[in-house]
Amino acid sequence: MLKFPDKNIWSGRLDDEDGELGLRWHQVVKTGIFSELSANSDEKIALLGFCSDEGVRRNKGRIGAKEAPDQIRKALANLPFDKEKQKKIFDFGDILLENDDLEAARKLQIECVSDLLKHHYLPIVLGGGHETALGNYLGLTQKFEKIGIINIDAHFDLRIPVENSTSGTPFFEMAHFSAEIGREFHYFTIGIQENGNTQALFKRANELNTEIIRADEVHIDLNHVLRRIEDFAKEFDAIYLSLDLDVLDGAFAPGVSAPSVNGLTPFQVKSIIQKVVQTKKLKLFDVVELNPNFDQDNRTAKLAAYFIQEINL
Repeated sequence: MLKFPDKNIWSGRLDDEDGELGLRWHQVVKTGIFSELSANSDEKIALLGFCSDEGVRRNKGRIGAKEAPDQIRKALANLPFDKEKQKKIFDFGDILLENDDLEAARKLQIECVSDLLKHHYLPIVLGGGHETALGNYLGLTQKFEKIGIINIDAHFDLRIPVENSTSGTPFFEMAHFSAEIGREFHYFTIGIQENGNTQALFKRANELNTEIIRADEVHIDLNHVLRRIEDFAKEFDAIYLSLDLDVLDGAFAPGVSAPSVNGLTPFQVKSIIQKVVQTKKLKLFDVVELNPNFDQDNRTAKLAAYFIQEINL
């Protein structure tokens, strides 16, 4: 089901003495309603929560990510807003998982993402576990054909579904779907941990012609990574960027479903996001795997908000 946005979430500091130069997100976010969507050419940001950690549970991870969307909104609320530079922002509420039925929630998600894209919104989907990714991609395929997927993640998430989807299977399922409809699958992973993925997953990634950048490579030469992103993006009409917060080192991002050791720094992730935005081909973004149950001082939620701010600069 779709839950209407909670306006009480969008509150915070007021600097009225500074006029429009003192604006913050909570003062400019508007409620989005799917039944009132209308087509125009204005670029707009659409926030949409996907409140699910069912995929994490199925993947035997630590649950709690379903509570993440509102924590990210709270962290966004006090961020500064530049009316001259930034796009208008609409909050379309949350897709709620009912009776552990991930597949039903995903069907609604595909419809919502597709509708937003058709009406010239840039969807920013707030997960949820990484099972969020599959519905986003399927919604994107209804609008674009030449799609490049960039996943900033410590893990490939290319597991083969044994029974149902999990947070570890979405990109394998995307590849399978693409093959069924006769499309090429273009997958680029950044931040992969050698010790976080089995040899079977590396083998599967190679079989799917995945572009792989390991976390150590980012640490050694970030500029090389940014050049590879630029080269990758040239081929496509649309880039789908997925950010799994567990790519960050646990010292920076403790509140995730599967914390990383030797993960990326916030500066590295910020630079990667900025480069993707600069390609001007970003059509869909999600941030996933925030687990508020394990966050300390909301550090991970704040990082998620800061990364979303980069999308709208």
